[in-house]
Amino acid sequence: MLAVKLAANFWYDYRRFAKASFLIGKRNRENQRALIHILFHSIEHGLSLSNPRPGFGKDKVTSLLRKINDYIVDYGPDSSTASAMRVLDAWVAFNRSVVVDVSDVAGELDRFDATNGFRATEVAGGTEEVRAADLRRASTGDFVAFMQARHSVRQFSDQPVMRSEIEAATKAAQQAPSVCNRQTCKVYAFTGAEDKARVLSYQSGNRGFGSEVGAVLIVTSNMEHLNLIGERYQHWIDGGLFAMTLALAFHAAGLGACMLNWSVTKDIDKAMRACVGIPDNEAVITMIGVGHLKEIFRVPLSQRKPQDLVLSLNPRLNLAAPTVTL
Repeated sequence: MLAVKLAANFWYDYRRFAKASFLIGKRNRENQRALIHILFHSIEHGLSLSNPRPGFGKDKVTSLLRKINDYIVDYGPDSSTASAMRVLDAWVAFNRSVVVDVSDVAGELDRFDATNGFRATEVAGGTEEVRAADLRRASTGDFVAFMQARHSVRQFSDQPVMRSEIEAATKAAQQAPSVCNRQTCKVYAFTGAEDKARVLSYQSGNRGFGSEVGAVLIVTSNMEHLNLIGERYQHWIDGGLFAMTLALAFHAAGLGACMLNWSVTKDIDKAMRACVGIPDNEAVITMIGVGHLKEIFRVPLSQRKPQDLVLSLNPRLNLAAPTVTL
């Protein structure tokens, strides 16, 4: 009986991934947007190398121009097409600097700008110069101490969590890495007492403290941005990175947060989705309870494992293992 239930839940996940992703081909706006992001991030990647090859990626540039044109015909210009154009502008500038003729691409960009005005937008694309000294100045704190001061907090004051605090933390979480910079994650946030209680009713791990939480956040990841069999679990990875960054952003702002596990059966998942209005193409990664701290409160000690159980440094490789050509 358990095996049947497990298979049914696997099928639930498989069906939603197969329907949302574009393994078989582009189907909707988000699928096409993802293709544009995949291509322009590949070009940004090349531009960020120490010694980019002159003229690199011309086939991807050509494909990207075609995808942008198709997208604009279907949906009009937006921040994704503008970012892609900025990247292509940077690619043209690099190739001109190494005396490579890219006049055909430059002409296409000029025509796009004349009709869509992407150069007048505030979106960014390409690369930027970063100084190590600036990074060091921005990270002068003791990160180990910062992390050791982070706890899963389950006691909160009655001070409300403000919209501005949620927006600031979400903005910080947007800096979390994602596959090919596809930025698949979204946050649903609730601060009203009735809404918080209703959303938390679907999650059993908040018992005993849910009523103290100042805000309830739901983190999701959009599977419409995925297109490979190897990416079948990528939404969990991107979503986990985003959720952890979001929790750390609240920690840095002096608020407490507690991850509320969303490892649930399909029936509970469906019920919560129906209540909140989360579409099938978004995988629910986790809930997070957030609140302002009491002046004195208790947390579990949560002793960490010995590091030799966590870190395997330079393990011996099996050189007889088969190689794979990618």
